[in-house]
Amino acid sequence: MKAFTLIELIFVILLIGIMAKLGFSAFKPKYLINDVNFIQMKIKEAQFLGTGFEHLNFDGTVISGYNDIGCIRIEKKSLEENATSPKNISYKLHVNINPSDTTICFDSKGRPHKDNFNGKLLTQQILFNFKYSNKERNITIEPITGYAIISY
Repeated sequence: MKAFTLIELIFVILLIGIMAKLGFSAFKPKYLINDVNFIQMKIKEAQFLGTGFEHLNFDGTVISGYNDIGCIRIEKKSLEENATSPKNISYKLHVNINPSDTTICFDSKGRPHKDNFNGKLLTQQILFNFKYSNKERNITIEPITGYAIISY
C-alpha cells in the first residue's frame, strides 16, 4: 500500500489555501469603487438635467419652483435618498465624504455653480475625497466645463 508523504500533504494544503484566498478576494465587494462611480454618475445626471433648462428670468432672478433642477447635494444621506428607485430598492453608501455637504448646480449650458444659480460660475476645481477602509479616491469637478473626473 502506497501513502502520501508529509511533504505532499503540506503542498496540497498550501495549494488549497492559496486557491481559497484567490476565490475569496474575487468575491469581495468593491464598495469604494462602486460608491465613487455611483456619485460620479449622479453628478453627470445633474449636469444632464440642468443642460438646456433655463433657470433664470430675464431680470436674472431664479425661476421659483425650478431652482433644484440640475442641482446635486454631495452629502451621504442626500445621495442615499436620491438613489432609491421606484421599486423601493435603495443604495447605501459606504464611503466617508469630504467635504461632507456641498451643493453643485449646473446651468442651461452645463456649467457648474456652487450652492445655487446666483450667476457666479465655479472658478476653481472642487475636490471631493472619498475614503473606505484605508483606501481613498477623489472626484474633481472642473470649472467652466463641469467635468467630474475620478482620480486615484
